[in-house]
Amino acid sequence: MLVDAHAHIDWYTDALNEALDQIARHRIVTMAVAMDVPAYLKTRQIAKSCSYIIPTFGIHPWEAGRYTDTLHELDDYLRETPVIGEAGLDFRYVKDKGLYPGQVKVFEYQCAWAQRLSKPMNLHTRGAEPEVLEMIRRYRIVTPIIHWYGGPVELIEAYLAEGCYFTVGVDVLNPRIEHSIAEFLPLERILLETDNPDGYRWQAKEIGMPDLLLKILEKLAEIKRMPVIELEERLWQNWQKFGRGIELCSSDPG
Repeated sequence: MLVDAHAHIDWYTDALNEALDQIARHRIVTMAVAMDVPAYLKTRQIAKSCSYIIPTFGIHPWEAGRYTDTLHELDDYLRETPVIGEAGLDFRYVKDKGLYPGQVKVFEYQCAWAQRLSKPMNLHTRGAEPEVLEMIRRYRIVTPIIHWYGGPVELIEAYLAEGCYFTVGVDVLNPRIEHSIAEFLPLERILLETDNPDGYRWQAKEIGMPDLLLKILEKLAEIKRMPVIELEERLWQNWQKFGRGIELCSSDPG
């Protein structure tokens, strides 16, 4: 089976029905991350119509400023989500440094919940890779997923030492990128992602659909020089190891 470890199902509009059809047709277990409370509530509702979707709750750093004074209102959502995300820090695309303390406050609150309940996290690290790594260590986050890593290569070993998984996504399909971290990431710490629907739109100017994951799988198999079917099985094993305790991971939803 296939796994998309990071997608924004709530961002689909007119293409939602086709997206859900593709997820079911290709049997793609999909971790549908949220960026704020409304996104999570919408994602949770969508998931009722597709057993392959795992809705997860988090406050994205871009949205953190709206929640700095109401953090306790997030508690029920943080308690119920199987994985906390998308959460993290962004010091690259967020240019206003005055917003950074709010990001840190909201991220730390989510990390504290992750530590308290031993929950994994799906993490955004752009421009704040050392700071996120320090948070993982401080709060002893279990098996974090590092989403679309674009930071210093020399920090990857440190992240791996903390038990992190890394996603491989649409960047491997970009002909302008000469090398991908997929080339040297250990196979046992890789998960696939699409960051749909906008991850591919950002790169190729067209909406990303769930079957894009098949192209990512094929490209990674080429990079790792192994048969696609063998790679798919290895990645499914990674997901099962990561997803212990996540109900959908323990059985075939089909």
